[in-house]
Order: sequence, then C-alpha cells, then structure tokens
Amino acid sequence: MVRTSAQELRLKAELSTVLALNLDRDTVRTDRVERVDMVADADGMRLVLEFDGSYYHESQVSQQKDGAKSERLRAADWTVVRIREAPLRPLNPVHDVVVGFLADPEVAAADVLDHLARLGLIDSLSAQRYRALGTPQASETARGWILAQLGEQALEIEYTAHRDAWDSMFQALAAYSAYEGHCYPQDGVTVDGRSLSRWTRKQRRLQRDGMLRTERAERLATIPTWSGKTAHEAGFWSRYHAYLLRAQSADPAVREHAMPGREATVWANNLRSRRQDLLAQEADLPEEQLAALEKVPGWSWDPYGQSHGAKVAVMRLFADETGRPVSSIQQREEWNGHPVGVWLNSWRTRRDAMAADRQAELEELPGWTWNQRGDQWEAMLRQLARFGEDHGHVHPSLTRGSEQEKALARWKRNQKHRLKGRQDAPSEALRALLAQHGEDLP
Repeated sequence: MVRTSAQELRLKAELSTVLALNLDRDTVRTDRVERVDMVADADGMRLVLEFDGSYYHESQVSQQKDGAKSERLRAADWTVVRIREAPLRPLNPVHDVVVGFLADPEVAAADVLDHLARLGLIDSLSAQRYRALGTPQASETARGWILAQLGEQALEIEYTAHRDAWDSMFQALAAYSAYEGHCYPQDGVTVDGRSLSRWTRKQRRLQRDGMLRTERAERLATIPTWSGKTAHEAGFWSRYHAYLLRAQSADPAVREHAMPGREATVWANNLRSRRQDLLAQEADLPEEQLAALEKVPGWSWDPYGQSHGAKVAVMRLFADETGRPVSSIQQREEWNGHPVGVWLNSWRTRRDAMAADRQAELEELPGWTWNQRGDQWEAMLRQLARFGEDHGHVHPSLTRGSEQEKALARWKRNQKHRLKGRQDAPSEALRALLAQHGEDLP
C-alpha cells in the first residue's frame, strides 16, 4: 500500500536540505510500531514530522486518529509537528503548522522551517537562509523519489493538479484586479490557503527571468492591470500615500488600516535597498520620489543610524507608560508609531559595532538584555528548580498535569538531548540541578 504522495515527497526533499532527516527510517515505536512520514533523530533530536494532506485528513475520524497518534508519539518522548494542508486547521495549536493548499514545495518548506525555528528546534538563521533562496533546492531528488515510489503517472497527476491550482490563482487575480483596480494584492489575500500575493510575485519573477511559460504569460496579459514590473516600479505612489497616511496618524486603527505594520516595514526596507543598489550603479530614484519621501514624518534612509539617544528615550517612555520591561517587546512590535521591535533587534545584532557609551545607555533600560533567548533559558531552569523544590523531584510529566508542566517536561527533555556531553555554562548549570535530585546529565 502506498503511504505517501508526490506533494509530501517534494516537501520532504526540500526539508532534507536543511534538516538532518533520516531518509531510511519510516517507523518509530510507541506501544506499537507507528508509520511516520519524516524522522530527524541525529544528535539527540527526536522529531517526527507528519504531512496531513487536506483530502485524506479532513474527516472527523481522520482527525481523531491523527490526534491520538500524536499523543502516543509524544508520550514516547518524540516531538511531533503535524504539517497540515489548508484548509485543515492545527490539531495542536503550538506544535502544528498550516501550509497552503498545493503550495509550491519551497514555499511550504520555508513555512515549516520558520515554524521549527520558532519552536527552537532549529536555528532561525538556517530558516532565513532557506527562505531567501526562493527556489526549490531538491527538485531532482524529489523527482527520483516520486518515480521510484509512485511511478510516472504520479508526475502526470501532480502536473494536472498544479495546472488546476494555477488556473484557480489566475482567476482569483483577475477577480481581485477587477475589484481593486490593480494586480498587487496584499499579503492577507489567500485562495484555498495559498497567498495570492506570493503567487503573483512569483509569476512576475518568472516573467522577468524569461522562465514563465508562454501560454501563462499570454493569459496574464489579458488582465488589464497586469504588469511584470515590481510593486515598487508600478505602484510607488499608491503605496507611498498609504505609508504617508500611516506615518501621519496617531490612531493605531487608522495606521493599521492604511498600511499594516509588517507591510510598511517591508515596503520601506525594500525602498532603501533599491536606492542603495541604484547608488552603487551611480544612479538614483526619481527626484519627485526623493522629495516626497522627505515629507514623511520620521523618514530616514538610515533608520538604524539615526538619533540613538532619541530612540533610547522612546524606550524609557515605553517602559514607564506600559509598565513592561523592554525585553518583553516582540520582534515586529510598534508603540505609538515607533518600530520598537525593529530597534531592539537591530541593537542586539549590532552590539559588536556599537560604541561602549551607547551599550551602557541600553543596559540602563528597564529589563534590558543582550541575549533574550539566554534569559528565557535561565527562566526555564529556575522554573525547573522551583518544580524540584515543590515536588522533591525534577520529573515533570509529559502527559499529565497542566500545560505549563508539560511544556517544562518538553524543555527538560530537549535540553538533556542538546547539552549531552557538553562542558559549558548551561550544561554545568543543568547538570548541577539534576544532580541535586539524583539524576545525571551524561
């Protein structure tokens, strides 16, 4: 019986370029032998990835079986991440991730890797590097697997499915253009769980690179507002006015309606990068665009180098008015129109290039830390120590108790795998705590 699909094999091939998947293993043992889709078991990692296609996993019975299987695997000390194809929803809101319906393998893989990075299972830099590539990295490997396991017919079926999916996205773009008057959909617009914005950008990239099929280029040309130009080239002024309105308003609702925060950050950063590229070629943006941008409140071509003292003052005001430490600020958080999350990340990543007096200013901020992840690790260690004081042991349950206890159990298990055999400060701290309760860290 065939237990896989071409879609799953392509995703597996892409993930294998970043994850150390055990390609020879498709079973693990719980209280029975479990067939699984992907296993990463090197260097102490115990990770199972299950791909749930929307067609075979949408019924209530399938969801109950999938959920029960995940619980058995977790009880056997495996971390389980179910990759659910839209419109399926996560069975476990923390561990599961949703990918687009018939999503391109590199897009689905990038979404999965980002999710694994957020869970702390891989480093975020690896996920960022993969996403930046923007193209499949293992197409030939996947094709070989499909032919070997499913046969030539599977490739034909897959081609038909992707052709139908392309047709569906094309129709959606045509409808969007007719309603909105342009072909630059925002990131929130989806079709069967797939981002229309991503799909549209990909078609433009293929067209500019001469890789878009002729018949598809001809069909796109039938949409009156279609253009192969980037959003910046074709839509600077519409985006500019939205960005200006966002910058001028103090009302968070008005700002977000004019241009969502993430979209504003991406647009501004892309504009700065574009100008850098042009200046390197001894060119520049049109004068009217440069003049317009100077009218934007707070605009800077070098936002990371401007008025360090003013930014620090905003951070102090943030702590005073919200009562929150600056370490609690999220990566893309904004406050009173200021991109405080971006500032925080920039300072941390640029520490080595920062003058000592500026570092000292930051260290005086309430709750400042240079290493947020390290502080979170210390907090979990203290939580495990308190658990030991309260219970007389450091064996929080993976299957019973509160969600907080289960999370602590998973953290302890993962740290024991990660720190095994190491001789550094974290391993020594965990080793000392475990030793107090008669437990070893090899």
